[in-house]
Amino acid sequence: MDPLDAILASMAQKTGNVLKKPVAEKQVKAPSDAKDTAVAKRKREEQDADESTGQGIWNPTAFQQLPDALLHKVADRAAKMTVTPPKEIARQQIVRQLCQKIRRASEQMGINKLPNSTYETWQFTSRLTVAEVDPLIPHASSDYSGLFEELIKAGATRTGAKKKCQELTKEAEKQLRRFSQQNFDSGKKKARVTQESDMMVLTYGQTSVKVGLQHYEKLRLLYKRRNQVELTKPQDQRAFEAAVFSLLLRYDTLDGGGFQAALNEECFDTLLRHFDCKMECFASPLNSRYSRFCSAFLDTDAAFGSVGSFFDFTPRTGCFEANPPFIPQLIKRMADHMSALLDAADGALMFIIIIPAWKETEGWKLLHASRYNQQDMIVAQKDHGYCEGKQQIRKTRWRIASFDTSVFFWQNAKATQKWPVTKAAMDDLREAFRSKQAEERETLGLRNSGKRVRAM
Repeated sequence: MDPLDAILASMAQKTGNVLKKPVAEKQVKAPSDAKDTAVAKRKREEQDADESTGQGIWNPTAFQQLPDALLHKVADRAAKMTVTPPKEIARQQIVRQLCQKIRRASEQMGINKLPNSTYETWQFTSRLTVAEVDPLIPHASSDYSGLFEELIKAGATRTGAKKKCQELTKEAEKQLRRFSQQNFDSGKKKARVTQESDMMVLTYGQTSVKVGLQHYEKLRLLYKRRNQVELTKPQDQRAFEAAVFSLLLRYDTLDGGGFQAALNEECFDTLLRHFDCKMECFASPLNSRYSRFCSAFLDTDAAFGSVGSFFDFTPRTGCFEANPPFIPQLIKRMADHMSALLDAADGALMFIIIIPAWKETEGWKLLHASRYNQQDMIVAQKDHGYCEGKQQIRKTRWRIASFDTSVFFWQNAKATQKWPVTKAAMDDLREAFRSKQAEERETLGLRNSGKRVRAM
């Protein structure tokens, strides 16, 4: 059994999610039979995943091995977190109120309209310098530099931007205090699941979220693996549906779909083939290529394979892909964390970093100038694309890149020997990056507007 599976299975038993096998059953089975059964079960799951989700959604057969101590730490942290549908619904309502206040701020200040991702930028940067109190709601001591810079770019004065940031932070703190005092016990209420065409719809009370069939099946298999349940018992199925509802609502609350964009499967396959790269530093259960990954939200994502935030992740060996949210402060923090990890590594350690080619930013300069940067390349905007940030609810999966992209290959000395960055590898990656949007739209019969073209 995979170490993380074993840890989470133990946690599940303690909470009553699964039943322990009878002692008599363990005594009857020979150890070799038990081992064979476990291996056969995993193979069946992998075959099931291949057949059910298709090759384009994820790779169910590869994942990065991690130390048991690290996995135990993740499991302990996840066990202390509580996620319920009513709590997530209340959290979304607060975030939407704050987003509305941000939109009004641009009108009140007489500045340009702020991008939809402004709240997400504020939320991500607020977690970089101080410990979070809530995964989505900033608090009184939060860093508001991301929000401040968005206001400045929209035309606000520094004085006006600072005053508005303080006002919004104070409002967020007030909402957070009220939120923290509420009781979010679900009781006997449960999520309702229905199917509409190629979408699964999960409804709790008056709130509904949608997810494509392939992504729903992927989540089901990830949940089964991580919680060691077959979902044949009603209580297990209810727990799964509540977990999926909470997960989908969490990511639905974040409007910046571009922050969640991912590489296409050809890029991942290229990195796997050349560098044995099989784990992402910035992903989600919805867009992850592999069954183990880092993500922004351990509370909602751990049940589906996340090991938590990359900034809490301390690998000492392995090759990892990093495609972070395109926020300059976060990119700099990522570079600092990677440098510290490479300094401390005792094995071959490598990071393949994909960010916009924003050469004027501090983060890009750090990545480019680092002694660990063995190679880098730029892919022109017109020559590549990504998977949609909200591909799980869209008709189309692909988007054309908005910027030129830089790819950095950071390695320590042992990694340069184990995974040399060759011209052939970089050429393969450049080819894999090519956008699939036009081909996809033509296949689906879609115009640029997304409307289907009638057959003549």
